[in-house]
Amino acid sequence: MIDYFCRGFNNRSGKLKELQDILTLAIRQPAMSDQLELAVSDSVAVPDCLDFTLQRFTYDRPLPVDDVAMVVYQPAKRGQSAAVELRYCVAGNKYCQNPGCTDQVCAHKKDNCNQKQPSIDMITVRFQPSFIQTLQKGSSTSTLFDMQSRKPFVKTIAPSTKSKQVLEQMVHHNYDGALKNIFLQSKALELLLFSSDQFVQNDTDDRFGCRFLTHMEDRGKIEKAKDILLEQLDAPITIRDLARKVAMNECYLKKGFKAMYGTTIYDYFQKERMEKAKGLLYEKGMSVSEVAILMGYSCISHFSTAFKKHTGLKPCELLLR
Repeated sequence: MIDYFCRGFNNRSGKLKELQDILTLAIRQPAMSDQLELAVSDSVAVPDCLDFTLQRFTYDRPLPVDDVAMVVYQPAKRGQSAAVELRYCVAGNKYCQNPGCTDQVCAHKKDNCNQKQPSIDMITVRFQPSFIQTLQKGSSTSTLFDMQSRKPFVKTIAPSTKSKQVLEQMVHHNYDGALKNIFLQSKALELLLFSSDQFVQNDTDDRFGCRFLTHMEDRGKIEKAKDILLEQLDAPITIRDLARKVAMNECYLKKGFKAMYGTTIYDYFQKERMEKAKGLLYEKGMSVSEVAILMGYSCISHFSTAFKKHTGLKPCELLLR
C-alpha cells in the first residue's frame, strides 16, 4: 500500500507509516498500487499555533472508505517537543476539473458539479505544544493532555458530523495569506472542541493504544468476530456488518483484531479462505471450478488470482503435484 504514496512524499518514511496506519482502518479492502493518485498536496504552518497538511487522492474504481480519525500524543524526545495531532482519513470529492472553474467555487455548488470526482482526503492538524499549554492555563479541571507524560497514546475515533463539516470547509476555502492562517486556526480549534468529548475521558485503559483489550468483554467480541469469519469462509462479510454482529465500533474492531491476531481482518479472512481451498484441491481432489464456487467466487479467474497471491501457485499447478 505504500507504493502509491512514494510519488508524493519523497520517501519520508515516518509520514508514510502514519498514512499506512490510518489507511488500514479506513479502507476495508487493500488498495492496488495504481488505484490512488495524488491530486492535491498542501502544507501550512501557522506560527506558534499549528501545522496543517492535506493530501488528496483520487481513484477511478469503486473504493469503500470508512471515515476515521486518530488522536495522537507523542511525548517529548531528545531535540523534539511533545506533539499533539489530529489525523483524519475521510471520503471527499474533487469537485471540478474545468480549468475555467476553481475548486473553491465548486465547493459552494457541489450538487451541480458534473465533473466531481470521489477522493480520499488525508488531513493532519499538529498543534504546537506551547499552544496546547496556553489553552490549558488557568483551568482547575482535567486538561486535554498531560504534556509532561512520557507515555504516547493513539486513540481511534469516528469523526462526528460536525467534524466532517469542518474538514470540508478546511479543504475548500478561498482564503490566502494571513486570512488563511486565521481561518485554519479557527477551524482547527473547532475540530479540537468537537473531538474532545470522544477522547477526553478518565478511562486510561481506553486512551492508551489498544488497552481497551484488557477488558474481557471487548476481547470476547473480537474473538467472536474471528469465529464468524471462519464459519462463513464461502460468504464474504463486510466489516460494517461484522461490527454490527458483535456490537462493536468498526474502528475498534479493526484495530483490536490486528492487535490480537497480528493482521488485518481482510488478510486474515483471505488467508483462511485460501487455506481451506488448498485443502479441498489437494486433499479432497475437487476441481478448480468446484472449489471456486464453494469459496463464493462467481469468476474462476478471480479465484485463481487470489489463490496464487496466497500460495504462489495457480490452482491447476497444485493439482498436478
